[in-house]
Amino acid sequence: MTAAVERGDLDEAARQGALAGPTVVERALKSKVRSTVLAGIVAAPTVEDRAEVLATLAEVAAGSDRRTAIPAARAARTIARALARKDLADDLAPDDIEQWRERFEQIALSRTLIEVRIAALETANALEHVLDPDQLGFALGRALGQADPALRVAALGLVDRAPIADRAAIVAAVADPDVAVAIAAAQALCADDDLVAIKTALGDAGIGKIRALVKAHATEIRDAARCLN
Repeated sequence: MTAAVERGDLDEAARQGALAGPTVVERALKSKVRSTVLAGIVAAPTVEDRAEVLATLAEVAAGSDRRTAIPAARAARTIARALARKDLADDLAPDDIEQWRERFEQIALSRTLIEVRIAALETANALEHVLDPDQLGFALGRALGQADPALRVAALGLVDRAPIADRAAIVAAVADPDVAVAIAAAQALCADDDLVAIKTALGDAGIGKIRALVKAHATEIRDAARCLN
């Protein structure tokens, strides 16, 4: 696996990892040699019992080496999304899924690289969908309270329907000083099927803000125009 990475053959590294299995891949992820860690990251989504390496990928993602942290977070996201597309496997316990989800949420809300934080947020959300497709996998209010607007945009982009408990936070985000965040909040609210409840939550002030956003950013904010009908 390591030799394949060092010569740039990532497909071969993944093939070797798939043949070796999760135990070998996890050992590679714990290596102190960067190329071996990268080999483990490349192989992680290809092994049969790939969920077993999520905890170790989380530790790599939370590390200080951006060259391994970013791909580790993205590999975890790939695994989590694959798990969410199927029913919960018999050999996976809901408690394990929840522990992994919590760890990736912690990474998303930490002071690490923004690329890692966004991938970790998406991973936490996908892991929650393994258990309940209708729930967000992170505390939306906390995510919207983060200083980096890119994370706030990413969080809002994961809202399929505005959860009743979170509507106030999303409504407040319509007035976010960052235009991309305000647009994402408007889109998240106005894509909801229950427009009557959304308009009530927005009130005249919120509707006015969305009207101004639609006027200034019509091509970027088509869903939000539903709130103005």
